[in-house]
Amino acid sequence: MTSPSHDSTTERPDRRGTNLPRVAGYNQVLVLDLIRRFPGASRSDLVRRTGLTMQTLSNICHRLSAAGLIRESGRIQSGMGAPRIVYEVSPTGRYSIGLHIDPARLSFELLDLAGNSVHNLTVPTPAAPGPSHFFDVIETQIGVLLEQSGVARERIAAVGVATPGPLDVEHGSVVGPPQLPGWGTVRLRDELEQRLALSVVVEKDSTAAAIGEIWRAPRGTENLAFIYLGSGVSAGLVLEGTVLRGSGRAAGRLSHLGNIGHLTADPEGELCACGGRGCVSVSSLPSRIIEIAMERGAVSPGVDTDDARAVETALATLSQMAEQEGDAAATAILENAARGFARVGMQLANLLDLDSIVFGGPQWPAFATACLRIAPTMVNEQYIARSDHEVTVRGTAIGGHVGAVGAASLAMSETMFDAPAQLYLR
Repeated sequence: MTSPSHDSTTERPDRRGTNLPRVAGYNQVLVLDLIRRFPGASRSDLVRRTGLTMQTLSNICHRLSAAGLIRESGRIQSGMGAPRIVYEVSPTGRYSIGLHIDPARLSFELLDLAGNSVHNLTVPTPAAPGPSHFFDVIETQIGVLLEQSGVARERIAAVGVATPGPLDVEHGSVVGPPQLPGWGTVRLRDELEQRLALSVVVEKDSTAAAIGEIWRAPRGTENLAFIYLGSGVSAGLVLEGTVLRGSGRAAGRLSHLGNIGHLTADPEGELCACGGRGCVSVSSLPSRIIEIAMERGAVSPGVDTDDARAVETALATLSQMAEQEGDAAATAILENAARGFARVGMQLANLLDLDSIVFGGPQWPAFATACLRIAPTMVNEQYIARSDHEVTVRGTAIGGHVGAVGAASLAMSETMFDAPAQLYLR
């Protein structure tokens, strides 16, 4: 057995610890996070990464073990000395719940401390306008999730919520989301904390998806854009391994980071209200793609493009016609959409010098085949730094529940790995 902490492909600069007693909580969080990211790390590895003394590190490992958060995973021989104990997180030490609010569905995910999916479920989004029915369904379904999984509520570190924007991050509120009729300013965090008696964190769906992508499969300092294909199209951004959130975390500001509606998807497309031509918001939204498909006879007329579930069903039909039946019109529509998404990815890659473009979200399956056939070549042909490195273009490693997984990862990250005051050691 070897320690993955010596793998140069995963090396990245780590936060440093301090041996001052008053920051013991911070050190515990730091060590727990390193053991999560590098399972099989020994105390010597952790001393090297954190700068802590061996005595301080040994005390922290003892406390984390006693709290059921880490466990010994074996011993490795190095040199002539005694075999070294290596550690991993204890998956059952804590759990988190992720909720993804989508205009078509509500998805729930239960993750353990190691980031493994324990249980998930999906229910249709309530058809009645306004948020009150949502809260009733969410409260009920979280109870079902815990009952079916057999996980006690007191083992839950927090609940994460991924939601369409605009988002007031400071207050955990969503403000007039256009895809959720009857919603004004809704204080998601306060309402859910009161109903669930659990800590709640709220984030935009595209940002949560990016968090899930790097949380479940850390790639060191990778710079990526997660292009999120749901009822709308948005992006979550990661630079140097850190998710960007923009000025929306400041008091009184709404989060608009990731709003790519006015990037150019089709240079020959129709005019947008912003004055541009072929913006994502007028050419590449799933509802617009279905409108085009109806105009060209690729899907039956009469699809209500204001109904997220109807659009999703029509997209699935369009994809089936293209990929399984070889329908030329359906293929052309999806390939044109793929070129639009590739142009958006290329613009982000050129602006931010990205390593990767990742696609995912509820509507990703309908576009996956066309995108993965077209986008990798198209992005790299137009990437200005291609002589230095290529941009990897891939689909999400998480799958269809990326929003809920990202929300659960966010909840675990902020309560167990980034907030020392909330690391509960009894």
